[in-house]
Formats: sequence, C-alpha cells, structure tokens
Amino acid sequence: MKLTIFLALFIKVSLLFGQIEVISKPIKDSLYRNVAYGFLNVTNVNRTLSPNENFIPGIIGDRANETALRTYSFGLGLKGHLTKRIIWDGGISYLQNGEQYEYIAFSMDTSFSYQTYYKYIAMPLKLNFIVGNFVQFYGGIGILPQLFLSYRQNQQWETTLGSKGTEIIKSKNDYNSFVTSVLVNLGLSITTSKGVGVFISPEYRYQLQNGYGKLSSYRHKSFGLGVSFGISKEL
Repeated sequence: MKLTIFLALFIKVSLLFGQIEVISKPIKDSLYRNVAYGFLNVTNVNRTLSPNENFIPGIIGDRANETALRTYSFGLGLKGHLTKRIIWDGGISYLQNGEQYEYIAFSMDTSFSYQTYYKYIAMPLKLNFIVGNFVQFYGGIGILPQLFLSYRQNQQWETTLGSKGTEIIKSKNDYNSFVTSVLVNLGLSITTSKGVGVFISPEYRYQLQNGYGKLSSYRHKSFGLGVSFGISKEL
C-alpha cells in the first residue's frame, strides 16, 4: 500500500511538471526537449548517531567507531525545461545508506566486523540551472523522499583458534517507514546530435529525520558524498 501511494505521488508530480512546461513558452530547439535517463550512483555514506532523549537513551559504546561505507544505488529519471536555463528533474530509484565497523585484537588473533545497509525506494526531485548546449554544466538543489524497504547487516568474525564465521541479519521492524533527505548536485552532460547523451554528477545528501523508530534508543541520520553517472535520451 505504501509503495502504491509512493508511485502515485511520483506520477502526479511528473504530470504537474509536464503541465507547467506546456503552459510556459514553447522552446523549439531540440536541445530543450524532455530527457529520459538511467543512472548508477556510488556514495560513501556515514551517519550521525546520538541517544534518543524522547525515549530511553542508549549508550553509543563501540558504535562510536563506525566508519563510512561505500554503497551503490540506481534508478530512472525524467527531466525537462521550466525555462531555457532552469530544468526540473524527477526520478525513482533504489537507494542504500549504511555504515561499517571493524575490530581487530592482534594480541589475541581475533577480529569482528560488520557492514550495515538501510535500503529505500527513493523519489529524487531537483531543480537545476544549466549552462551550455550540446555540452552542458549544471548545478542545483533537491529533496529526496525515501520509503524504507529493509535493514541488512553482514557480520564476519575470526576466533583465537582460527575458526571463521559469517552471519546475515535482516529486519524491517523499528525503523522509520518514511524519511526525507536534502541534496546538492553539480553535473556535466554531453549530448550528440541524435539526442543520446552521457552525464556525470557529484552530489551531497543529508537525511533530515531519524531513520530509526520512535521507540529506538538512538537517533540516526545518514549523509554522504557521491557521484551519479549514466546515459540519457531526448524524447
């Protein structure tokens, strides 16, 4: 049900931007047609973590030593012109946040590590200012609504006796079902005379709400610096 509502909202927003474009002054140049694209995103994601003072505050402990984790996301999008230099950009994507931890006791020949992933369906909505024609530079801001899908933690360890083990922990409980992030992006795109293009876009995103549930002992907000790259086609 939540996913259906989420997709309906995406379609409604896309139609709204399309209506705005029709009402605005037509742009005849083929460079300013609507563009569909697909992308892959690579981001080093970290988090802020603090006790939840609204419930039972937890002790951060060893989690203070968690570090950034490289995550991969992908999606589809559509963009068009509001004016000659301002474009709207909307899409839908599979997005991951996360963090990781590693402990090694050299004196005892033991180790323990994990990589934690928070998985979402996201709907990035951006406004960008562009400069150029076939080669374009752009930059802008946006908002990133995210519908929570699942939690996954991959654990690995080794004992003093040399035995090794792994475990995968999955969960969908005790997490905020809907959060939003803000993002800032820059980009470079190159389009051929046939309307096929490639692009690369560095971006920074920061989560606004606690990703954990109201009864969690912690407040958790993800942030990350990454880059998206992909291919595009004028419609």
